[in-house]
Amino acid sequence: MVPEYFIFLRFYSYISSQFLLLPLSKRICSQMKATFECQNNSLLASWTLSHSHENVFTPWSDETYDAYRDWYGIICDNGWVNRVNITKSNVNGTLYDFPFSSLPFLEYVDLKIGKLVNLVEAYLGTNHRLYYTEIGNLVNAKLFYAFSNELSGPIPAEIGKMKSLENLSFQTNNLSGPIPKTIGELTELKLLHLYTNQLSGPIPSELGNLKNLSDLQLSSNQLPGPIPASFGNLKNLQVLYLRENKLFGSLPKELAYLDNLVVMEMDENQFSGHLPEHLCQGGKLESFKVNSNKLTGPIPRSFSKCSSLKRVRFDNNNFTGNLSEAFGIYPELQFINLSDNDFHGELSSNWGKCKNLTNLQVARNNISGSIPPEIGKVNRLE
Repeated sequence: MVPEYFIFLRFYSYISSQFLLLPLSKRICSQMKATFECQNNSLLASWTLSHSHENVFTPWSDETYDAYRDWYGIICDNGWVNRVNITKSNVNGTLYDFPFSSLPFLEYVDLKIGKLVNLVEAYLGTNHRLYYTEIGNLVNAKLFYAFSNELSGPIPAEIGKMKSLENLSFQTNNLSGPIPKTIGELTELKLLHLYTNQLSGPIPSELGNLKNLSDLQLSSNQLPGPIPASFGNLKNLQVLYLRENKLFGSLPKELAYLDNLVVMEMDENQFSGHLPEHLCQGGKLESFKVNSNKLTGPIPRSFSKCSSLKRVRFDNNNFTGNLSEAFGIYPELQFINLSDNDFHGELSSNWGKCKNLTNLQVARNNISGSIPPEIGKVNRLE
């Protein structure tokens, strides 16, 4: 069975006209239906043209007002197609002919499609007219979700025209090429999910212009190069996922300016050098992972006071320093892995005060001394 995926798009647009485009829209809807598999779908059997609606432009009339009354999943507002919802129709297709241009008052599209493919080529492809007539004109679009499909090809630079976007989600596809610099022009953006694709090229510094961004996830791609210092401008950022890429270089000191960070995961890259001082100075960091890199030097002193930590991974690096001095007391800490580094010293009795700790790993270091009896009081250790 083909897995069902969900695509949700919501946009607000206005195009003035003295004529209704309903007949043309019905024709294009029929063309869209023709691209679907399962042509015998009973729910979409109502998507048919009648001889009374063959003209392209039809002035206002009671007839056109209810032109879509019997069409499954089509809802009109004052004679214009306002909503399309076919989540229960169980169709597969490409959506090459989705009629954005002919539905100027469309506010809501809700589709549950078994296999959505080639959407980027159909609507974002640089050689396809639909891109310029559709995406470029969606200047009031707020949400664009096209995740968990089989989309391929690059993300075109023209996506930067969608100035009102707040959420942009293309994760879990087969997109390739660089991240467009023009995404940095989407200054209303709060969420940007591009993870689990084949994106390449360095992270554009223009992403630092997204000062409203709170959730940035670029993991599981082929991105090389350093983290731009401009990321220090993302003062509202709460979630930062850069894991499983080909990123290298030192972590910029500007990351310590992100006082609202709750999650920072950059594991499985090729970062080198020291961790920036003053990380976690905002006191909100809960998940911090830099395992499987080439990082060196001591753990910043700020971490000893970062009481908000819940999950931490420093393993598989070249960190140094006295283990008994580098870490403090973490009342919320559940998991910490310090294995495969060059830590020395003794295990601190402070670990016994981390009452929620379930997993403490310090294997393959230079630890000496005895095991503090206080660790035996952490009754949640697994």
